[in-house]
Amino acid sequence: MVLKKLSLALAGISLGGLAIQANAADYDLKISTMFPSTHFIQTMALEPWAKQIEEKSEGRISITFFPAGSALGNATKQFDQVRAGVVDFAVGIPAIPRGRHPRIVLSELPFVVPNSEVGTCALMAMKDEFQSDFPDTHILNLTVTEPSGAHTNTKVATLDDLKGLRIRTPTPAITAMLEYIGATPVGMPPTEIYESVERGVIDGNIMPWGPVGAFKLWEVLKYHIDAGINPVSMYTLMNQAKYDSLPDDLKAIIDETSADVFSNWGRWWHETDQTAIEAAKANGNEIITMSQEERDAWRERLAPVVDKYLAENEDIDTAEAKALYADILKAVDNCK
Repeated sequence: MVLKKLSLALAGISLGGLAIQANAADYDLKISTMFPSTHFIQTMALEPWAKQIEEKSEGRISITFFPAGSALGNATKQFDQVRAGVVDFAVGIPAIPRGRHPRIVLSELPFVVPNSEVGTCALMAMKDEFQSDFPDTHILNLTVTEPSGAHTNTKVATLDDLKGLRIRTPTPAITAMLEYIGATPVGMPPTEIYESVERGVIDGNIMPWGPVGAFKLWEVLKYHIDAGINPVSMYTLMNQAKYDSLPDDLKAIIDETSADVFSNWGRWWHETDQTAIEAAKANGNEIITMSQEERDAWRERLAPVVDKYLAENEDIDTAEAKALYADILKAVDNCK
């Protein structure tokens, strides 16, 4: 009797193991991202995307997240991880680290992209032209944030008023713009901006509204020119070898779900920026909105600065850089 009970117990364990095995996904895929798990990029975009893929594949695909703070969440390693197959998907910013993706960052030149929806549309229309920036990967999405503004602790009415101020700069192109204006560009990580303003090290910052809200910079930078200067681009990639190894129906599920869910990026950037804008307004901050006519005038003024940047960019051939820049401008116009 004891032996019979033991045999039944073992059989149950065995059957349980078979049940677990039967329910296990055929493909356990990993996604790394430079953003924390609480960031809207994960909660509003990536988690619903992953859930849809898992459901549409009827459990044949499972997706595990490795966000910022995890072993695979380093911002500087996102592309290398997905290219090498350490992860199957990665979400990162082409400008981090600098010089790795010189083509797509041309979309971040001053006054090229008017807003995130138009910019995202333009990048996706040029996806094939940017593929050489991302070798050994399958591009699922390219997007840009809402363009940046100038945020200062000194009252300013126009960008020309930045002259003589020490302004934190995010990219070489914006450094060139600030030097043209007569400001002093200062490079530093976004995590150091708040304290640097308080200590008087810098007078302001060029940045989209999103991180202004994330780092609560509206508490120390109380004057804002909503100028739409330059966006920050972002990629969502899949390892090419892993993609090629999947059955055609699962490839289609990943591609179709990515196109469907990520088509909302432009709207998401705009909507989430509003939280920071409202916080600044509630704090009594002064916000000046630059008109499209002013933006167009600034793009004309900065044409020599941009031409010099394209000619002296060590990361891409000058002729290719100029041709790509022209194509970006055309794609932006087509998406307006």
